[in-house]
Amino acid sequence: MKVHYFKAPEGNFGDDLNDWLWQDLLPGVFDNDESFRFAGIGTIISANLPAAKNWVVFSSGVGYGIPPANFGDASWNILSVRGPLSAHVLGLPKEKAITDGAALLSTLAEFPVVPESERKGIIFIPHHDALKTGQWEEVCRRAGVEYVSPQGDAKEIINKIRHAKLILADAMHAAIIADAMRVPWVPLVSSDQINTFKWLDWTQTINERYQPLVLGSSSFREAMRNKSLGLYGEKYYQKDATVDSAIERFIRVRKQKSSSWWPTYLKYSRYLSHVLPNKIFTGVETGMNLRWNESYLEQAAEKLRQASLSSGQLSDDTIFNDNVSKLLERLRQVELIAMAQK
Repeated sequence: MKVHYFKAPEGNFGDDLNDWLWQDLLPGVFDNDESFRFAGIGTIISANLPAAKNWVVFSSGVGYGIPPANFGDASWNILSVRGPLSAHVLGLPKEKAITDGAALLSTLAEFPVVPESERKGIIFIPHHDALKTGQWEEVCRRAGVEYVSPQGDAKEIINKIRHAKLILADAMHAAIIADAMRVPWVPLVSSDQINTFKWLDWTQTINERYQPLVLGSSSFREAMRNKSLGLYGEKYYQKDATVDSAIERFIRVRKQKSSSWWPTYLKYSRYLSHVLPNKIFTGVETGMNLRWNESYLEQAAEKLRQASLSSGQLSDDTIFNDNVSKLLERLRQVELIAMAQK
């Protein structure tokens, strides 16, 4: 059985967990057999999934594309999905919604919970796309907060999280892993690309509110990019969204992105509204040595300082442990399914 997950070109620690987590949890179960695939952590359930004779779905989230045509038939073992929003959109019973599989990091001997008295420091982990035009490392320097790149080694990032006293999470898996390590976290929004549907999908499983602090842009080019996101379908943040409104918007956007004209529109709209302007502004910024980022940096740093004063939030121990127990039960089913296929 081969693990399938999204691989960001420059790396993204949340997705990269899949590279070793499942092998650590179920040694010897996974291999390179592409006829039998495993969908793990990530927003990956869509028609973009590669063809396979059999699929096992374990804690995955629903993507904006429509599911594969045969999704849910006898060739699919859908053991769990990330949360109730994914379950609703996919037409699955609510008991299939448990939580994100990264919660199982808490069961590995390699990552024991660090006592609160031994934790120190506050770290900020941005969404991996925020690195394209943002200056978040400089924002962190000004705010007195440690910057951790989401493109770093996943195990190193987990250890950073374990030993911190507070996690400022623009990247959703920064919060998910912090919760698994029982470290308080604060949800943040660096741009409208932060996906409210995904965050609600997860936070509903741990009975926590999702009321993020909006940081704003950290550079002129990031602000320009943020204004263009809606033009090519990547504006995902919804202020004050409810579960119902998030699902309604998800279905509407999915329909749009599933249209026959969308690929062609996407290609040209992204180029004209972001790629080309970004090249022009980068050239002007570099060539003229302009300092038009200063106000953005200061405003974002002030917001980050505010976030660092928060006590953060953390799921209840009973809820968290119950979710982990349910995931472990489904994990045993993964092993039985794999054995039956051999």
